[in-house]
Amino acid sequence: MSPPVKPTIHRKDWYTVSVDTLRGWGIFLTLLVLAGLALVGWRLWERRALERESRSVLEDASRLVAQVQEAQGNAAFQVEFGEAWRSLEAGRGELAAGRYGEALAAGRRSRALSQSILDALRDRRLSGEAQFIAAQGGVEYRRGDRGEWEEARARLVLHSGDYVKTAANGSAEIVFLDGTLYTVRPNTLFLVTRNRSATGEPGEQSISMQYGWVNLNTSQRGSRVSTPRAEARVAQQSEAVVAYDEKSATGRFAAFRGSVDIASAGGLERRVGALQQVVQTGDLLSEPKTLPAAPQPVQPAEKLEVSMDATRNLALGWEPVSGAARYALQVGRNRLFVDNVIDVDSRAKASANLGLRGPGSFLWRVAAISRDGLQGPWSTPRTFRVVAARNPGGEGDRIPPPLEIDEVQSYGSIFIVGGRTEPGATVIVDAEQVAVAADGSFTKTVQLAKEGWSFVEIKARDVAGNETVRRRRVFVESF
Repeated sequence: MSPPVKPTIHRKDWYTVSVDTLRGWGIFLTLLVLAGLALVGWRLWERRALERESRSVLEDASRLVAQVQEAQGNAAFQVEFGEAWRSLEAGRGELAAGRYGEALAAGRRSRALSQSILDALRDRRLSGEAQFIAAQGGVEYRRGDRGEWEEARARLVLHSGDYVKTAANGSAEIVFLDGTLYTVRPNTLFLVTRNRSATGEPGEQSISMQYGWVNLNTSQRGSRVSTPRAEARVAQQSEAVVAYDEKSATGRFAAFRGSVDIASAGGLERRVGALQQVVQTGDLLSEPKTLPAAPQPVQPAEKLEVSMDATRNLALGWEPVSGAARYALQVGRNRLFVDNVIDVDSRAKASANLGLRGPGSFLWRVAAISRDGLQGPWSTPRTFRVVAARNPGGEGDRIPPPLEIDEVQSYGSIFIVGGRTEPGATVIVDAEQVAVAADGSFTKTVQLAKEGWSFVEIKARDVAGNETVRRRRVFVESF
């Protein structure tokens, strides 16, 4: 019997493809090539368009920067202008390097900042009478008699007919267009006014005070302050005080420098020279009385730094003032001296010994009070800094630094964040460290890419590592 024969397997060395399949592949590859060419062409067009737009935006930004440079009053916006200039230069560099997207973003930032400065300058020149320089604590303003009270902030423009009000813990600095600087003390209410000439032209700037206390320093022009029972005309280059107590209907008018003319509602008139004061009671005006001079601080030296490792006491001293029966002393954390750490008016000696309770930066000033109870001008403030104990057994610093944030100014996707913290503290805005001035103030320009609502985080950290964090909600608009 023969063995079984294994079946033979025939192999093919080729495949068969139909003509329709080949045609389909040809069409697909052709479309693929065309799509690739179209994509490359679109990318080139997009790049050219981006280049043209970035060049156009940078030209606009350059023109606006030049306008800001030539505009009057631009010194009040040095920080914003510096940021606009840096953004313009950065945009030019990105354009030269062919990074058109970055150039466009920098150009838009510079353009928005420059435009915002010009808008602010135009509003102030055309219709504003005054502008807040600083606001501390409870400070509000109201547009006219029917407006709502709103929180005041630095750089806010005031118009004729606006009201300003401070709470018991509030104080503000306001500069008028005539150059007069007002320091508004706590518990004050006044109206911003401006006279009109016979031809209807704007006349003298002034305030009408219902109650409270203001200090004012005039410049090249005088200023006028009226109370319910009298009017004070402060001469140019003068420093004066006007106070009015609504309950007792009495007023106080004093000149620390220069002169003030006072006229009562009953027709009496008085003039006070430097370091003189007149009191108004009803329609009567007292004769001018002499005020004590401002004390001269002796110790500690300006900007002294004290470590709590070395001492827990600090001696303050000043030159005695002739005619002074006692002294008023204020120690605070801000230059407007509100919410003070120490606020007394019964120091019999020309010195004080402070017990140091914790670290921080402080300002202090002193004023002499005569035997008649008349207070003279405050001394020039001095500053000192208390550094926390660093030894392991010490109490250590557990107090976070103060952190006050002004109202965030928005310009599309750009926001200007400003505020104040403890001098010497580090400030970080959205993970980026910010330069802090000697008085603790800071300003930071932030640009956000995400449209819609976002948060800006501001963090202050003192030398002991304590932190205070604030967050502000902002809305990002698209260009």
